[in-house]
Amino acid sequence: MSAKISAKALIFDFDNTLVDTHSAISGAYNDVVDAIAASSGLESNYLMQQLLKAQKEVIDDVPLVSRKYDRKAVISKLNENLSLNLNEQEIESLASKFYMYIREKIEYPNDTEYVLKEFKSRGKKLGLLTDTDVRPGLKKERLDSLSFTKLFDAIVIAGETIPQRKNSEIPFLEVSRLLQVDPSDTVMIGDRVDADIDNAKEANMKAILIDKYLPPNTGVHKPDAVIHELKELLDIVE
Repeated sequence: MSAKISAKALIFDFDNTLVDTHSAISGAYNDVVDAIAASSGLESNYLMQQLLKAQKEVIDDVPLVSRKYDRKAVISKLNENLSLNLNEQEIESLASKFYMYIREKIEYPNDTEYVLKEFKSRGKKLGLLTDTDVRPGLKKERLDSLSFTKLFDAIVIAGETIPQRKNSEIPFLEVSRLLQVDPSDTVMIGDRVDADIDNAKEANMKAILIDKYLPPNTGVHKPDAVIHELKELLDIVE
């Protein structure tokens, strides 16, 4: 068992921390691929491989400081790589199909709300820090559709609530300020070392990595603990 971590406040990432966005993205990409396969005659498995290659080029391989999770850019890159001759309207239609799926398919474990309520009962302040979904308002729509988001004392959508994205410590410090808790008395829980753990540490916070949905990526700092299920927090944070 990990050593106990003392904190007056907990800040949670959203995607692949509280909700299973990884599976939603896979389903959304399947919808996009099926639509392109139907119009192009290309085989779906091949298209999926090429779509993931395009994602790597325009998202995964871009340094965090300038990375944007823009799926329209991924589809545009696929169009360019395969010479699909999709026009702007067709690319936008496919991107809208992707984001509609993401908005409607939000799944999360049964214990998510229980864990948040338990920490509230312990007198902990709760913050939510998440990056914009690129399309203004989409992340707020996703958050507003979930009952458990009402349990948070402060919510920051980095890139919308404030201009800065989650590629520096600034959004982390902003949530701490809104919670009126010193960063040193705060613990961040997220799924990415380079975004969540590193920047929380730079803000003088403690940080816990959750590896339930995605394998850990690399970063500069080590997390104070690694968990697989959210409920493990109840035995770690005091």
